[in-house]
Amino acid sequence: MAREADVSRTTAAKVLLGTGGDHVRVGEATRKRVEQAAALLDYRPNRAAQHLAGARTQTLGVLMDTVNAPVMNDRLAAIEREARRRGYRLLIGQVGGDIEVLRDYLLDFDGRGVEALFCLFDVTRGRALRLKPLLGGRRDVVLHGKPLDRLGHCVRVDTAQAIDGLVAHLLGAGRRRIGLQLENMNDALMGVRRKAFQAALQSRGEAFDPDCVWTARSESVIPSPQMLTDAIDTLVDRHKVDAIVASNDVWAVRLIQALKARGNRVPDDVAVTGYDNLDLATIIDPPLTTIDQQHDLYAKAAVDLLIAIASGAPFPQAQRTATIDPKLIQRTSA
Repeated sequence: MAREADVSRTTAAKVLLGTGGDHVRVGEATRKRVEQAAALLDYRPNRAAQHLAGARTQTLGVLMDTVNAPVMNDRLAAIEREARRRGYRLLIGQVGGDIEVLRDYLLDFDGRGVEALFCLFDVTRGRALRLKPLLGGRRDVVLHGKPLDRLGHCVRVDTAQAIDGLVAHLLGAGRRRIGLQLENMNDALMGVRRKAFQAALQSRGEAFDPDCVWTARSESVIPSPQMLTDAIDTLVDRHKVDAIVASNDVWAVRLIQALKARGNRVPDDVAVTGYDNLDLATIIDPPLTTIDQQHDLYAKAAVDLLIAIASGAPFPQAQRTATIDPKLIQRTSA
């Protein structure tokens, strides 16, 4: 590569392998010449050989779960795009909530020279206790939602801000009795949503009625027909809510379908909001008001943290948590 581009081996290695740190600087014209030479000769770096030789592999790891797959898959795609743009590749493993599978992937990723690792799954209370023995002492790991300890790294979406935005929108549209649909209350995230919902109402002079909060008591993000019946019986028929803040877009869409099947008009009788801005939010009738979690911004923050960790640069504690502001998407369901 160096001969073809008429540069030194050090310069070629800097462009193609990222070696030399800050001690080797390459101008844009020289970089393009090296990249053109690599393309001409069909050069592909051998990541495993780089690792064995002590060089950086430019490889990041991502571990995923099967819960809330539509959202996590969209986040993964955004992270992969951002990593590729920055010259990194991903190794991906799906752990399915199994600690032994997670342990195996950690050993495998370490053996392959993965430079930093992102855990793209929700860290519930029970899971945090099981994760600490494996991840608690590692400083090359970024978690989704919250760190395991005060020195850990994480990327999170401001859930409380999202709920506040939904409540403000519904109140502004004239709704005065808003219901909240939650999944399993053992999930810490659902607890955050309930507190944010109460705070959003009270900060605007509205009463908080616990009867207007309905919990599915299920870890599934997809409601069963009986769950939908129970939710509507409780919130709409018994407690007369005129709006429902659903826990995700799938729940919201199913609630709209079930409400309409029972003769309720959406949004005239009952407004419905979702969470996640999935594609199905635009094809339901009426289209769904929802929360966009800004996956591209999330991906940039995640890759920023991962690359900073991989580079070994000092990282102030205050910068170890990246918080993404969600975006309210207004459509005609609310």
